[in-house]
Amino acid sequence: MLALRARGKARRCAEIIAAASALWRERGIENVSLSQIAAGAEVAPQTIYNLIGGLDAIALAVVNVAVDRIEAALSRSLANGIDLALEASSISAEMYVADAALYRQVLVRIPRVLFNGTRLGREPADVVVHAMAQARSAGVLLASVDPTRLGRTIYSNYLGAIYDWACGDASDEAFLSTARVAVLAPVVACATETARPGLTARLMAELGARADPVKGEAQASAAR
Repeated sequence: MLALRARGKARRCAEIIAAASALWRERGIENVSLSQIAAGAEVAPQTIYNLIGGLDAIALAVVNVAVDRIEAALSRSLANGIDLALEASSISAEMYVADAALYRQVLVRIPRVLFNGTRLGREPADVVVHAMAQARSAGVLLASVDPTRLGRTIYSNYLGAIYDWACGDASDEAFLSTARVAVLAPVVACATETARPGLTARLMAELGARADPVKGEAQASAAR
């Protein structure tokens, strides 16, 4: 009975999030009321409050669904170390760009939600921290590097790239490239002498891609 109730709750939450996402894409967050979301999900407004909360909580739930999708994709990945961190940044950036009408709005709103004390209930930086620990164990990073601090630094850089894009200060192409630069720039500074040349080439290819997308892609392919 409890399992059935939990599945029913999860289904209703998913329907609410889907209804909100569709309305926000079409009309914009500021133009959609909780009552309209309730109508779209075919539930009472009080049900939304009971299951998720207000509009800010729904926005956070939309981001949590996105993080679920990213984690699911990464769970099927064979990448590790630096490549895992790069894959994580690329998968998420590509997903946001593919649904820009929704995520540009939601991702701009999230810092305010977090500032007000609401939390995601998870630590998105963990995958990058894990990737840096793998890279250090493999001898790609200096033994003195703290994977936790480096991973969190990379994640903070990535958040800056997200916010620039969501605010309209970066194009889709610049965002996709900067998401990879956010990983590579700190990693190059912390790499061993053996690993640094290859990583530097990858970083320079990405930086070149921002000025010349065609040339930059050719450089990135050669560096891999």
